[in-house]
Parts: sequence; structure tokens; C-alpha cells
Amino acid sequence: MQTAQVVHRMIKDGHEVAVAANHGASVMMNCAHGHPIFAEGIIKYSLDAAPDSMNGWIGDQPGFGVILFDLWPLLGSEGFRSMKLACWTPIDHDPASPAVIKFLKDGHHHAIAMSEFGAAKLAEAGISKELISYIPHAIDRSIWQDKGQDAREQLGVPQHAHLTVINAANRGRVPVRKAFAEMIEGWWAFAKDKKDAHLMIHTEPNGYSDGMNLPRFVGSIGADAQRIRYPHPAHFRNGIPDTALATMYSAADVMLATSMGEGFGIPVIEAQSCGTPAIVSDFSAQPELLGPHGVRISGQHSWDEFQQSFWTIPNIKEITQALHDNYDETSARMIDRKAVAESMKRYDADKVYEERWRPLIERMTLLKKPADISGMNRAQRRAAKE
Repeated sequence: MQTAQVVHRMIKDGHEVAVAANHGASVMMNCAHGHPIFAEGIIKYSLDAAPDSMNGWIGDQPGFGVILFDLWPLLGSEGFRSMKLACWTPIDHDPASPAVIKFLKDGHHHAIAMSEFGAAKLAEAGISKELISYIPHAIDRSIWQDKGQDAREQLGVPQHAHLTVINAANRGRVPVRKAFAEMIEGWWAFAKDKKDAHLMIHTEPNGYSDGMNLPRFVGSIGADAQRIRYPHPAHFRNGIPDTALATMYSAADVMLATSMGEGFGIPVIEAQSCGTPAIVSDFSAQPELLGPHGVRISGQHSWDEFQQSFWTIPNIKEITQALHDNYDETSARMIDRKAVAESMKRYDADKVYEERWRPLIERMTLLKKPADISGMNRAQRRAAKE
């Protein structure tokens, strides 16, 4: 969605744009909007194909490449090193992962931080401020808007129920970055004595993508499985329309998203744009996304050996209390859903493109392509960089 928003607006501005797929495109395709999508490679993350596709498209023209991906897996590819790149990368640890910083410094690449937190952590790690731009993810607010009380009827949710929604990818087991266990346990401590409390978890629940078996965990803590819903598996695999997700958010009373770390956290702004307040971890990008009635959950920092940095495990008791507070405020009709939705104007896709992308595109287009320093000795590499 983020790629499409930017690419379609670039094409409308008259730019020639192509997409290099890193997964999901086994053959070359042409998008309905007129740009080619180059096929993925054989090597994981398309480290073999993506650099060649990007270099072949740009050639000697005054263009540049954008990477929308974690940077640490790309360290194994020499193909990116000598390219003119703007790397739209998530920073979800504190400090920024050393492997991310190494990729940026080795290629002298421009960094696009998805969050203000990310921009600060990149600067703290020694990336020059001239090589950092802040461009958040964005949403089409004509889609992400409150659908009203009819949303509950469409989903079969009782009108007077209290509905908590979680929307997070169920991938990763050691650790479970999205903190499903902490969120579900916190919800059940809140919902145990409230028969009108329901939970909808928008994800693949069984952990088939190296994730966590959520129904098994629900059973292990004795939670009422009849009040917890997941998407239909066939619909989830085939793709659920964004309009259906907007309906889900509109039906909810609160969005629960207390992950251990987020480079951005798109569901948080989607839900709030539909008028639903959010509960997030007080770490990484998450707190800066909050609008009115939003709640920050503190936690204990935890070492991630793989990324050689820290993230945060959310406090379960605080999750429970935040849900109690939302329940009381909702029952008393104290939630101003219109104010919550209005606060997300700052992430409107047209606004972000106009104010953030256009200046960067102009700047990157004017930059000279970096010198190819492979095969040079130390003195030659230093001179080329200078």
C-alpha cells in the first residue's frame, strides 16, 4: 500500500517509475497504472535480482532507487553499494541496529526515516543529518473513515458490546515482536468478568508463517475462545479489501497495538482515522502516532541479540487498566471519535507526498551517482568518497 501510494503519485507527476519486487512476483508484470514490476530473484529478499533490475532501469539517467525494507538483510549484496539510494527503512530498536547503520554508511546512502524516533536514532548513530529525511507512512483518508454503527451489523458484533481489535502480522517466535501473548493476557484479565467484552484479532492465528499459535495460547490461559474472533482463513490468504478493514476498525471501541517495537505501525493510524482510539507501547515510533484518547503503555526493555539492540516488553497490568479505562469512557460516551479521526490528517497521503516526497525526489534526482569504489585501494576509496 505504501509503495502504491508513492509510485502512483510519482507517475502522476510525470516520473518514470518501476518496482523491483523482493517477494510475491515470480514473473515480470505490468501494473494497471502503467509501471513494470520486475520479478523477484532466486536468493532470499531478491538480493540477486533487485540491484540488477534497479540499475538496468535507471542506467545513466538522473534517477535513483528507493528501498522500502529492513536494511540488515541487504548487507550481503554488493549490488546496492554503488547505487544512488534513498532507503525508507524502519527503526524499531534503541539504538538503531548496527547492521542498518553499516549498510547506510558503506554505501553513503540517503536514509528516509518512517518516524521522528527513527530520524533521531539514525542521527545518534552517526548518520549525517544531511543524509536523513523524515517521511512517515501515509493513508488515503477517503478509505480510512468511520463507517458508523452499521459496521457492527456487518460484522455480526452486538451493538452494546465492547470490541477490542488487534491487527498485526503473526510472524516470528523468538521473540514474538508483536507481543500477542501480552496483549491477549491483558485483554482477558480485563474481559474475564465482562460478558459484553469481545476481541477481534486480524491475523493468521495458527502461526503457519513461523508465528505463534494463538488459539493454543488462548486455551492455556483459560480465556473464553467464543469471544475471540479471527478472519476467515481463505479470505485472509486471498486478500481482504481495505474497505473491509475500515469497517472492522469502525466497529471497534479500541485498537490494541502494544508491540515490542515498530518502525511505524500503520494499523494504529488506520484505526484512529476511523475514529477508534489506540493503546500502544511507549516505545519507538508508536507514541508519536497517537491522537486523542490514546494511551501509552510502559514496559521493560529487552535485549535483542539478533539486532544487537533493545526493544520493550509491554506491561500486562497497564494493558488491562487501559482497557478498563476505555470501557468506562466508552460506556459514558466520553470518546470523541471525530476528534480522533481528525488528528490523523497529518498522515494524509496527498499531504505527505506534497510536503515530504516531492522535495526529496527533486533533491535525489539532482545528486550525482556515487563512484564505484569496488576494487580501489584505501586511498582511492577515500578520494572517491570525498
